[in-house]
Amino acid sequence: MTSALLLDENLTLRVAEWSAPEPVSGEAVLRVEYAGLCGSDLHAMGTGAWIEYWPAVLGHEVVGVVQEAADASLVGRRVVVDSRIPCRACPDCARAPRLCANLTWLGESRPGGFASALVVPVTSLVPVPDSLDAAVAVLAEPLAVSMCAIDALPAGAESVLIQGYGPVGALLHSEITRRNPACSVTVVEPQAARRDAATTFGAAVTDAPADSGYDVVIDAAGYPDSVAHALARVRRGGTVLLVGLGSTPLGMTSADIVEKAVTLIGSIGFDDDHLGRAVDALAADPDRYAGLVSTRVPLSGFADFLTTSVLGASGHGAGRSPDALKVIVECAT
Repeated sequence: MTSALLLDENLTLRVAEWSAPEPVSGEAVLRVEYAGLCGSDLHAMGTGAWIEYWPAVLGHEVVGVVQEAADASLVGRRVVVDSRIPCRACPDCARAPRLCANLTWLGESRPGGFASALVVPVTSLVPVPDSLDAAVAVLAEPLAVSMCAIDALPAGAESVLIQGYGPVGALLHSEITRRNPACSVTVVEPQAARRDAATTFGAAVTDAPADSGYDVVIDAAGYPDSVAHALARVRRGGTVLLVGLGSTPLGMTSADIVEKAVTLIGSIGFDDDHLGRAVDALAADPDRYAGLVSTRVPLSGFADFLTTSVLGASGHGAGRSPDALKVIVECAT
């Protein structure tokens, strides 16, 4: 038995003892140290979207220590987990697993990391240097997502606007300036705590972004009309990068793209090399990232935290982003 945050089919949340799956050949058992809270977790908690089994154990941003594995050299190693679950058989997978037509994620189609123990394929494990604090290493998965997104942008942008300064928006900012310290980054974000964080990390913050002024506009929020706002704010010939998962109609026409000769890019997930690259970046400069973790919640109190601070008493609906920047859950017992 292991302790886990369970999401029931009626969308209620509870922390309870739970029977984790038994490992089969090629799988490892991890003692989970931390699991990060992602906006997609909140959406699944509030709507039941993407879940393929009940009760569900969400959590796809995971760092832990290997407790059992056929490869004895892995036992005792700290690792992060590749959250992607592609079919590895379709033509899209052959191009890139993140493009898999049948792609699912840890927590959605198999139990995830909001638990004290986790069973995953050994092939999903990426070792972490002993010197890297687990509370920083847990950022590897969302940093990999950010790296993949930034890889799609043209080099040499001098001005970038980020719409939304949640955890991914903050990591996108960090990755942009890591690669190009001279790039000017502006943020539009309604929540005061996140606006303060953006300022602390060196971004300009504005309530009224300039129209047609930015080389690149990144939508990391996905709010209603966010894409239309991004297209209005990017310069002619510029690039709009969509990372946030919005679910409302875009409120725009093709002319909004064509007449400004805008390049529109959507990015999801990460490729095979990004998680290792993310671990390397975190290990090389952990102080750059440690400040992104604003809140640590014990697993035992996680359901109460979500109900009080995020989802509300009913637990239904898409939920709202917590005022904190990055919430991580302390899962080790």
